[in-house]
Amino acid sequence: MWSVDMANKYRRTPVFLAPVFLAPAFLVLALLGSVLALSGCQVRPLYADASTGSISADGTPSTRQSLREIDIADPRDRQEQVFRNALVFNLQGGGGPAEVNYRLTYRMAVQEQRIALERVTGTPTAYQVRGQLSYLLEDADTGEVLVTDRVSAIASYDRSSQNFANVRARRDGEDRIGNELARLVEIRLASYFAAR
Repeated sequence: MWSVDMANKYRRTPVFLAPVFLAPAFLVLALLGSVLALSGCQVRPLYADASTGSISADGTPSTRQSLREIDIADPRDRQEQVFRNALVFNLQGGGGPAEVNYRLTYRMAVQEQRIALERVTGTPTAYQVRGQLSYLLEDADTGEVLVTDRVSAIASYDRSSQNFANVRARRDGEDRIGNELARLVEIRLASYFAAR
């Protein structure tokens, strides 16, 4: 909106200048408010220790130390063995627990389904392997259940006319599932110990 000056008919002067000057002040206030609102949040690495040792500043074991204290149950079959090996390596670096404070029990189920068929013969050319794992973490001394959860992973593989290649492809898919399930369980257990 423009006003007309009587001395100079065509001189333009803005009538509403207030919003132009208030915009930077509003931006500064909004920025300041968001900084204050987020000042209570903290972000830290999941496996970070508050101190250099295995005990955090408040006297509780660090996340990494707590993960090392988990005794993982023995497997029932090859698929569970792949999962257990990956989890032992992820949590304890390949060795057993130094001191057992927690016990982890689990059950794994693997299912296979065909996802692609050859047009002419109708034979399956691609399969999908789905693994589901239920696990339970309990205190070794009291038997109290601390965490119970379920994770799943999917891997696919192609089939050919060679039997050995098909067996090896399925086994590779199962291995990928076992490794992925171990990674998911490790992350969830680390989240639990970090939140305590």
